[in-house]
Amino acid sequence: TLIRSKQWYQRRVRGAGDVVVTVDGPEGSEPVKVEYSATGDTPGVYTGAYHPKDEGEYVVNVTFCGVDVPKAPFKVKIYNDGPRNKVDPKKVKVEGPGVTGEDILPDENAWFKINYTEAGPAEPKVEIVGPDSQPVAFQVEQDGKGEQYVSYKPPKFGMYNVAINFGGMPLPNSPYKVKISPKVDASKVKVAGLAQIVRIGDSPVFNIDASAAGEGKMEAQVVSPSGKLLKFVLDDDDAGHHTLKINPNEVGTHTISLVYGKVPVPHGPFSVKVRPECEPDKVKVSIENTALRIGQPTKFKIDSTEAGNGDLKVRILDNLGNEVDVDHDQNDYGMDTFTFTPKKEGDYTVDVTFGGEPVTEEKLTAEPRLKLDKLNIFGDGLNSNKPLKVGEECKMTIDASRAMTGDIVIREKDPSKMHQDSPADLELLVVGPDGRPVTLEIEESEEGVFKVAFTPDKAGDYLFVAESEGVAAPKCPIPLKARGLKSVKVFGPGIEPSGNLCGFDTHFIVDAREAGEEKLHVDIGGPGTGEFKPMPTITEPKKGLFNIKYDVSLHNMYDVNVKYGEESLNQGKPYKPKVHTHSVGAFPSTRRRVEIQVTHMSLEAPSTCSVDDYIDVRLKYAQRFKTLAKVCGPSQPPTVKVIGPARKMVDTKTSVQDSVYKIRASPVETGPHKVVVRCSDSDLVYGSFSNMFEITK
Repeated sequence: TLIRSKQWYQRRVRGAGDVVVTVDGPEGSEPVKVEYSATGDTPGVYTGAYHPKDEGEYVVNVTFCGVDVPKAPFKVKIYNDGPRNKVDPKKVKVEGPGVTGEDILPDENAWFKINYTEAGPAEPKVEIVGPDSQPVAFQVEQDGKGEQYVSYKPPKFGMYNVAINFGGMPLPNSPYKVKISPKVDASKVKVAGLAQIVRIGDSPVFNIDASAAGEGKMEAQVVSPSGKLLKFVLDDDDAGHHTLKINPNEVGTHTISLVYGKVPVPHGPFSVKVRPECEPDKVKVSIENTALRIGQPTKFKIDSTEAGNGDLKVRILDNLGNEVDVDHDQNDYGMDTFTFTPKKEGDYTVDVTFGGEPVTEEKLTAEPRLKLDKLNIFGDGLNSNKPLKVGEECKMTIDASRAMTGDIVIREKDPSKMHQDSPADLELLVVGPDGRPVTLEIEESEEGVFKVAFTPDKAGDYLFVAESEGVAAPKCPIPLKARGLKSVKVFGPGIEPSGNLCGFDTHFIVDAREAGEEKLHVDIGGPGTGEFKPMPTITEPKKGLFNIKYDVSLHNMYDVNVKYGEESLNQGKPYKPKVHTHSVGAFPSTRRRVEIQVTHMSLEAPSTCSVDDYIDVRLKYAQRFKTLAKVCGPSQPPTVKVIGPARKMVDTKTSVQDSVYKIRASPVETGPHKVVVRCSDSDLVYGSFSNMFEITK
C-alpha cells in the first residue's frame, strides 16, 4: 500500500450495536484520522477510509459492542511511493452481468471479468454480500495474465454489493450495486383444477396459465403427506399454458409448489387433498318417511357423489328375512332413488353397502294406515238396544281421527273384488235379513270422521261389519234390529167399540210376522180392579202371530194398550173396546118395557175341584126401568143349569137373597162343565149365556 493514498475498507456487521473503528500507525507517527459510516443500501455494511503519512505497519481496530470483530485487528503495511510500487485502481476494468444484474435470476450464473493488466503490480480482491447481509460464495478463475473471471449464483432476488479492491484500494465504482429483479409477474399465473376431488388411483391434471405473466420458466414440486417428493409430468405449449399431472399413492394432503421465472406463484404452495378410492362413510342415505304405511310407496335417496368408486347395493328385508322388491332410479351420477311398498305390518331392514363395505342398516316399522284398536264407531242401533225402523234412515259415525296415520280410504265392501288392485283401508258392509248387502252412503264430514247411512227396507236382523284387510274392527260384527211397526196388524172383537159382553170371553189378534221378533205386551185398563181387572192370555200359534184372549166382569169402556217390543202400536194410543151388559130381553110393546141386566156372575170353587166337591154359581142382576115402567122384573127368576161332559145335568140347589141367586152344584164326573143361565117370562126367553169350568179328580 502506498503512502498518501486513501485507504478504503468495507466491513459487514450483524445485529444491533455500535461499530467503532480506529487506526494505529507506526511508532512515533502522528495519530491517524478515520472516517467511516454505514452503507445506506445494505444494512450492516460499513465503509471507511484513512490517510497514512508514514511508512510502516498500521493496525486497523474494529469493534462491535466493545468486542473485536472476527480477524481484528487488521495489519496493513504502508510503503513509500516509488516507480516500481505504483498501482492505479482507476485502470482496472470490470465488465459483465455480474456487476450490472442484467438478465440474471436467482440460482443462475452471474459473472464478470476484471482486467488489471495496466493497473500495476497488485491482485484484485473481491467480496460479495447478499440482500440479507450474508456473504455470497463466488469462484475466481485466472484468465491469462492480468485478467480474472469471477462467477457467483445469487440465491434470491434483491440488492447485492460486489466490492473489488486493487492494491488495497477500492475501484472507483466499488462497491457495485447489483439488483437481481424478477422478469415476470407471477401474480398473473392462474391455476385451475385444485378444487377437484382426487382419489387414490386417479391421475388428476391441473391447468396452469402463465400466458399473461411474462416469459419465464415454470418449475414445480409435489410433496406427499409423508414428505416424499412425488413424480409428476409438466408440459407446456410454448404459449404460456402448462399442464401438471400427478399420480398420488398416499391418502392425505399433497402440496404443489410452483415457481415461475424464479418467482414463487402467489398463494402457494397449493394443497390437494387425496382421498381413498372408496369411502362408504361418505354415502348419505335419506329416507323420506321413517314411519312406513302399509300399501303406500316409500322413497329414500342415496347420495354417493363424495364416496368415491364402488358398487352401491341396496337390499330391503322383511321381519322374516325375505327380500322385498325395490324400484331403482338413477337420477344422476352418484344420486340414486329407491322405492318400495310395504305390503304387511312389521319391521323392515334397509341394508346399504358401498364398495362391499356396510353403509347403514336401518330398522323401519310399517304400521297400518288405520289402527283398528283406536277406531270409534257409534250411531243408530250400535250402542243401544233400540231397534231401527223400516223405511227410516239409519245414521252411523266412524271416527278414525285418532286411528289413522295418514289419509285413508273407507268404502263399501265390494264382494265382486272389482277394486282389488286398490284396496281400501276400511271396508264397510251391512247384510240384511235376506243375506244380501244393503247399499251404503259414505261421506267424510271432516278429517278422519266419516258419516255412514243406510235405510232398512224390511224388518229383521241386520249385521254391520267393518274390517281392514280381512281383520274385523273391535266389536264387529255388530247385530242390528229393524222393526217395521207399520206392518203390525191388530184386529178382532177385543179391540172393537161394540160386540163385547161382560162375563164372556173376547179376543183379538196381533199379526207381527213381518215386523221381526220382539216380545208382545198387552195391558187392559178399565173400571175393574183386583179380581175384576181383565187379565189377557197371550198365545203364539205361529211365529209372529199372537192370539190375545180376555174377559171382563163389568160393563164399561176399557183401554187396551198393546206394545211390540218397546214400541206402542196404534201410534201410542190405546184401543178402546166397550163391554156391554147382557141384554136378556124386553117385554112386548103393549106391555111396559123393562130390561134386565146381569151385572156379575162368578163361580166359587176350591182351587182344585174334584168329584164330590161342590161349586157355587152366583148370579146378580139389576133392573133398569124405562119411562112408565110398572113391572119390576120378569115373571120368573133366572134358571141356572150345570151340564157335565156327557151333557148330563148336574143336580143343583138354588137360593135367592136380595137379587142374588146362589146355585150350588154337585158334579159327579170329571171334565169340562158348562153353566147355562136362562132368564125368561113364561115362554119368552129373554136371553142366555154360558160359562165353562173344569172339574178334575
